[in-house]
Amino acid sequence: MTPESLTNITQMAQSADTPPQEKLRASYTERLATLQHPIIEATKEYQTALAEEAFEDQTGEEAGAGEKRRKVMQNKITTLLDRAEKLKTQLDSGEPLPTFTPDLTTTYHHPDGHSETIHIDLEQKLQDFTTFYQQNHLDLPANFEDIIHDLWERNQTEIQTAIEQHGFDDLLLIPAGLSLPDIADKLQMENGYLEGSNFTTGGSFAGATDPQPDQSRLVLVHHSQNLEDRPELVATKNVKGQDLNLDHLLTLSDHLIFQKKYFTETNQHLDVKGWTWLATRSGARLVYYDLSISPPNLGARPSRSFF
Repeated sequence: MTPESLTNITQMAQSADTPPQEKLRASYTERLATLQHPIIEATKEYQTALAEEAFEDQTGEEAGAGEKRRKVMQNKITTLLDRAEKLKTQLDSGEPLPTFTPDLTTTYHHPDGHSETIHIDLEQKLQDFTTFYQQNHLDLPANFEDIIHDLWERNQTEIQTAIEQHGFDDLLLIPAGLSLPDIADKLQMENGYLEGSNFTTGGSFAGATDPQPDQSRLVLVHHSQNLEDRPELVATKNVKGQDLNLDHLLTLSDHLIFQKKYFTETNQHLDVKGWTWLATRSGARLVYYDLSISPPNLGARPSRSFF
């Protein structure tokens, strides 16, 4: 399917849907329509890069750097077109559409009494994270989109409840099959890692173990730069490692992905103040993350994972 064919989606014949199916059909049609602009822009970006010979290795680059750029751009276009093709096929089939609500809006009541409306758009997250992983050369499962849709559909009620109870306002999409050393290598920040002696003794990234199973998952987090920026995170300060619920805590893998994604979006580093416990072990010890030079004032980043 070409970008131009998306302009014809409103010309589909009306079917004798039940009212819930009519709403689903309208939602699916809207999702398909929103893909038109990014497909056109991604295609233009590719054509411009091709004309400017950006896919050729530049002076000082390692061999194959230009080809990597080409693959990233090409994968982005392919992913968008595949998603559009799947949606159009579902709409054209005339079969009942699967129940799926691609976004969620709910209200969180802060401890001080004020209310916050929190909105999560799964389709936008899926598009952003797919591009993010491709740009950083981290492989995704072939059916990553289907996996994420299934996780969202099965867990949406629990996700909404967790947001309403704890104020989570961001969602990480974590694919299966990523090793911690590979994540650390490909998502390394400009200054690299300063590893403590206990961490290196435990085998560094290769020896660290996350408690979560190697499965694709959705992870709710707070989109705050530092623990001190949100009361729910401030409340974790000075907690001891043995008192933490590791099932409700970011892992080292989660944190590495979160910090790189946060920097990509904001050009700011995550957790530059204070030290942060993580639900990952190096030997017998829990790992903590530290970008500051302040005295240890350990807190944690609560999270909820859905498999």
